[in-house]
Amino acid sequence: MSNGIIALQSSSTVSLLKLKGMDGLEVIHSFDQPASVSDALTITEKYEAFAVVQHVGSQIEFIVKVTSDLTNEIIREKVDIDQHRGSVHKVFLNNYVRTDKSHGFRALVVMEDHSILLIQQGAVVWSREDGLASIVDVMASELPVEKDGVSVADVEHNLFEWLKGHVLKLKGTLMLASVDELAAIQALRVRSSEKNKMTRDHNGFRKLLIVLTKAGKVVALHTGDGRIIWSNLLPSLRASKSGEMPSALRIYQWQVPHHRVMRENPSILVVGRSGASSVAPGVLCVLDSYSGEELNSRSFDHSVAQIIPLTLKDSSEQRLHLIVDSNSNAHLYPRSLDALNSFISEMSNQYFYSVDIQKNAIRGYSLQKSCDFNSDDTYCFSTKLLWSIIFPSDAERISVSEARKMNEVVHTQAKIIADQDVMYKYLSKNLIFVATVSPNAAGEIGSAAPEEASLVAYLIDAVSGRILHRVTHHGAQGPVHAVVSENWVVYHYFNLRAHRFEIAVIEIYDQSRAVWLVHIVMI
Repeated sequence: MSNGIIALQSSSTVSLLKLKGMDGLEVIHSFDQPASVSDALTITEKYEAFAVVQHVGSQIEFIVKVTSDLTNEIIREKVDIDQHRGSVHKVFLNNYVRTDKSHGFRALVVMEDHSILLIQQGAVVWSREDGLASIVDVMASELPVEKDGVSVADVEHNLFEWLKGHVLKLKGTLMLASVDELAAIQALRVRSSEKNKMTRDHNGFRKLLIVLTKAGKVVALHTGDGRIIWSNLLPSLRASKSGEMPSALRIYQWQVPHHRVMRENPSILVVGRSGASSVAPGVLCVLDSYSGEELNSRSFDHSVAQIIPLTLKDSSEQRLHLIVDSNSNAHLYPRSLDALNSFISEMSNQYFYSVDIQKNAIRGYSLQKSCDFNSDDTYCFSTKLLWSIIFPSDAERISVSEARKMNEVVHTQAKIIADQDVMYKYLSKNLIFVATVSPNAAGEIGSAAPEEASLVAYLIDAVSGRILHRVTHHGAQGPVHAVVSENWVVYHYFNLRAHRFEIAVIEIYDQSRAVWLVHIVMI
């Protein structure tokens, strides 16, 4: 601010204070939270203005004041906004000169979900979902199936919208449509095209991309044209009145009702923390995949260090998940007797691993029947360290680790080569890919000379800790990105000698009691 005006923000109010020489501060005005105050903007040599945006019911109020006279308001406008955007986070004021030489004002408002609005003359001129620039996690979800040519999804057009579309097309045919109606007709044609339908196609290419943003907002995008189908700023991941900032972690498939696909919608699981600290209690939300409606949410009394989706399901087809806390105890979700019985019967076959980048180590664990600190909690399990691999910090630093998705579908278990011989794929859900780089090459591209840089790729068995394969790329450095699927790994890195990005592919085959056969293809 300026001219001796200071904006002070607390958990409940935003106060405008004025310096009174050596006598202290005087409260001029207070606004209830949520509200935001912009920096002062110079209008003329004598005047400076600032903006205040606050929530009033379902609207936001845009106020512009002059720093020299806080009792006078240049503008006070109420603007309708979408409620799913959350509270006002920041506001930036801008001015322009009207045709009558007077000064007009507009504001760029950043909302809680990181979306941006341009407000001018009491209306939202445009808006943009900038929260999609900070995606934390993403997953693909199937679209609804069709029944007798009509989609079972609730997101399809209702009867009124269907009739309205036909009326618009008729006006366009008779050349009676206005410019806005012609634009609406074009939008209808785009949405009604084959690739943009809200139903599954025969080959399974049409899907919903469900993304989780850093702000705690879940957005569903159509793969056909990228349009937003629904969005939901989760209440459990919004900032609390005490100023605690929750953090979103991961998104997973929660339930896919194959046997009741015509009656029930699939659902997704969102896991986060109630605070920024790694030891903060966790939160869990379950959303409908087709509408974004929040079906269930709960808070944990334990932290979230790792989330492990299992291949097991209960009788309602809910997928089982293990959440490992900071004390290396595993907690089973959903917390139902059916899920517990399914898990207990397969617990001896469940293994998981953890990657400690700070200590440059990978550790493998198995599960035991009860927690050490709370034996009454039947859904809590202690862990047992089975193996560990510690990389020498003076030679290698862990860059990335990846594993197969637990719900991955294997296309075929064998591959027929040119001489009609059959090669059987090494298919293991416990296969881990780990890439390490030399310490000098751990920084940005060009931070090390080719002679000092190297990248080592490992394939490790998560049950025994055995290193199945190891390959070194001299003169290479990160960033490393990798995908593990079936019996192959694709990873991407930068070659300092060739001054280009390269992709390496590793395939593993098990030729029935023969030695491991590893094919490496360089692209």
